[in-house]
Amino acid sequence: MLSRKTIGFLIKIGIVAFALFFLYQQFTSKSTSQEFDIELVLLQIRKSYLVIVLVIFMMFFNWFLESLKWRFLISKIEKITIKRSIRAIFSGITVSAFTPNRVGEYAGRVFCLEKGDRIQAVLITVIGSMAQLLTTIVFGLIGILLLPNLMPVFDNLLSEIIFAYPIMLFVIILLNVLLVTLFLNTSVFSVILSKFKFLRNFDKYNEVFTFYNSSELLEVLLYSVARYMVFTTQFFILLQVFGVDISYIHAIILITTMLFVISIIPTIAITEIGIRGSVAFFLFGLVSANTIGILSATFVMWVINLLLPALIGTIFIFTLKFFRK
Repeated sequence: MLSRKTIGFLIKIGIVAFALFFLYQQFTSKSTSQEFDIELVLLQIRKSYLVIVLVIFMMFFNWFLESLKWRFLISKIEKITIKRSIRAIFSGITVSAFTPNRVGEYAGRVFCLEKGDRIQAVLITVIGSMAQLLTTIVFGLIGILLLPNLMPVFDNLLSEIIFAYPIMLFVIILLNVLLVTLFLNTSVFSVILSKFKFLRNFDKYNEVFTFYNSSELLEVLLYSVARYMVFTTQFFILLQVFGVDISYIHAIILITTMLFVISIIPTIAITEIGIRGSVAFFLFGLVSANTIGILSATFVMWVINLLLPALIGTIFIFTLKFFRK
């Protein structure tokens, strides 16, 4: 019979193998496609290598902010160092590479804990993900609202909805306020869940939503907004690198809309680049004829923000602890 140590090691090998296989399949399918010339991409990267280095640095800063956020959240059940939090974040990215909607990210993180309850840790991680999703929704709705005002291509659309626009504005503002208010009062979830009889035996887990007061949740939300600002700026920089002629304001409106659309589409990480490319192609294609530049920026963004971190995470997978004494 295999020992726990051996089983744990085999699981780690399996995770790394799956992640590498899925990432390789996605990379080769896109880099060899006829949508853009990979040699042209590499040439442009060499010409703007200092800018690419900056975008890579921003990737590390982005995930560093996420590690600070997760460390802050998880401190309610276990105090961890920033070093271990970073390991957990990168491990989670690796596991998420082959799981639907990146749910594997939760497992990749919680197995870095030594004492904290893992189910509570998953729910805590969900709270962090809710903050990031909320940020995407709020800015995405604002982006959608601004599309008819700032994009000439939507002039006809604006004339058709001009009478409904004030209503849309009111509804979106109200929805954003309600969503933020609800997040800042997550204890409401605990109250709601306690109403279900079959969940009363799981009060230990329901109470996770009462761990944080509004000021703490606001801090979590600010971490999420900071991350959002980082990766939207990354994408704008890459659009400039690949010659997509677009102003910063117009780009941000389209990027926030793109991220909103992507966030509501069920995906597996391996297909995410394809979906991102399709959405980016449609939106940015309305204002730019540089199809190759749009798709190249999307592809390089995926390589820097997902492929590279996932490869780094394969190293940290071997520090996970699936079994406890």
